[in-house]
Amino acid sequence: MTTKLGIAGGGQLARMMLSTCIDWDCQLTILDKRGSVSEAFCQNFVTGDYRNKSEVFEALKDCEVVTLDLESVNLEGLIQLEESGVRVAPSSSVLSIIQNKIKQKNFFKDKGIATSAFKVIPTLEESTPKGFLKIPEGGYDGKGVCSWDGDLAKLDKTFHKDILWEEAIEIEKEISVIGVRGITGEVLLYHPTEMAFDPQLNLISHTIFPSTLTLEQTTKAQDLAMEVMSELKPVGILAIEMFLTKKGDLLVNELAPRPHNSGHHTIESCKTSQFENHVRAVLGYPLGSTKGLSNAVTFNIIGSGEGASEWLGLEEVMAMEDVYLHNYGKKNCKEGRKMGHITITGPSHEIVLAKLEKIRSLVRVKGAKDE
Repeated sequence: MTTKLGIAGGGQLARMMLSTCIDWDCQLTILDKRGSVSEAFCQNFVTGDYRNKSEVFEALKDCEVVTLDLESVNLEGLIQLEESGVRVAPSSSVLSIIQNKIKQKNFFKDKGIATSAFKVIPTLEESTPKGFLKIPEGGYDGKGVCSWDGDLAKLDKTFHKDILWEEAIEIEKEISVIGVRGITGEVLLYHPTEMAFDPQLNLISHTIFPSTLTLEQTTKAQDLAMEVMSELKPVGILAIEMFLTKKGDLLVNELAPRPHNSGHHTIESCKTSQFENHVRAVLGYPLGSTKGLSNAVTFNIIGSGEGASEWLGLEEVMAMEDVYLHNYGKKNCKEGRKMGHITITGPSHEIVLAKLEKIRSLVRVKGAKDE
């Protein structure tokens, strides 16, 4: 039984994998900077930079398996680990496609996977058609993407050269299908999750599970997700974000090769959470059931202001049934930072959405300087 597991990155996704690792007595190594939210719970926390080739290799070379909690891990370091006999999941070949949004889109095009029209813009000009712009590497949580209306003056210079342009799609719904693939090739899918986005921060505001897609749309979304899983062949969780257009078409938007914000509800709403299934997959264990147990809505708790984190409104919320708080343990609050999430479960969408509106107004995190 494989027990020596390494994780590159010690953020909240790694932290939410820890309960499974503890239950299974994994010998766990995590590489990240001092003060990361997983540090206090890991017996072998290595302080270092997961973006540095040598530090990735030196910190994780004694592990049997290495996985990650974010995409921006140094690719050369992962390749060196693979060459030394460490199994990296997802593999460096999968990550090399996903780390670069241009490579992602070309992958979809080459494999015949439905996606929006795109092109690479060497130099952005005012004549470039309206659409969306994405920085090829490094964007996350709404950063590195913006709408384009032809006005260069109001656009950050990082978007002026060597940028990915995508056509503007008339979107009916944004959904995510969470898939998990084991080392033997077994693939399981969770039911699609519907995502609502904060228009200012451009990150997930809340998710609805199961989605409100029709049965036919659900089948098409799962077929499309299975097509992606089959072509990419990841090991572990793969979040497949999609658009349902006003015309009724389903298009793949982006991929995330690790547990994803749109799957946080699975901790309470499904037989096996995305975090447990990710650990199962990368360690080579049988996959757990993805069956849904209840309706659920999950919303992000976003920080406001700067300084030491102060949580407000928890007493009333924690007294409620079927309401589950996840505090990520971030000691410092920053404007727009994900500080935690709350999942609400219940027998119907109407019940959980009604609770969402009440609870959302009660809980917030502010920085101590935000007086």
